[in-house]
Amino acid sequence: MQMNAVLVSNFVTLFVVLDPIGAIPVFLIATAGLSSRDRRKVACSGVLIAFFVLMFFLWFAQYILDEMHIGVPAFKIAGGVVLFVFALDMILRGRHQGGATEPTRTPAEIAAFPVAMPSIAGPGALLAVLLLTDDRIFSLAEQAVTAALTIAVLGCVLAALLLADRVQRFLGAVGITVMTQIMGLVLAAFAVQQILDGVAPTLGHAAH
Repeated sequence: MQMNAVLVSNFVTLFVVLDPIGAIPVFLIATAGLSSRDRRKVACSGVLIAFFVLMFFLWFAQYILDEMHIGVPAFKIAGGVVLFVFALDMILRGRHQGGATEPTRTPAEIAAFPVAMPSIAGPGALLAVLLLTDDRIFSLAEQAVTAALTIAVLGCVLAALLLADRVQRFLGAVGITVMTQIMGLVLAAFAVQQILDGVAPTLGHAAH
């Protein structure tokens, strides 16, 4: 029973940080001007790239951070700054439905940025898989379960992106603009919280 509760908790955590619904506005802005076929390519490629990034972080990031003597607070601050810059750009450009420069990029470039990173495999998602697979707390089997849950949530993200065209038709241009502005503000707030969470332990340590 306790194991099931942990699985549900981890799935919900990963679902929230990967945010399949929140990925839709970013995807629509980034792929504005592309054909439906190219949008499907971007969706599939973006999720695939995010999968490799998340799996890399899940299995190897802790070793790399430990070797480089980089703590979780520093990672939170750096990730929060990057995410805040992206969120600010999303807020300012969302009203233009992606701006004039996006369609000139190839589907592969758009899939890598901003769809895969930082929309899907953003700082929050990377930090989540890092914490949920801490070698000092979780066994290899538990880490494998977390990897499987991550793949399941990525499947939800892919489904949401493939349905983005229908969502766009349902909401219309005004609805997408409003949704984008709201999600941009939410992302900005989340980024600020990540920075504060990273700064707090540092200040506490300095006080002692």
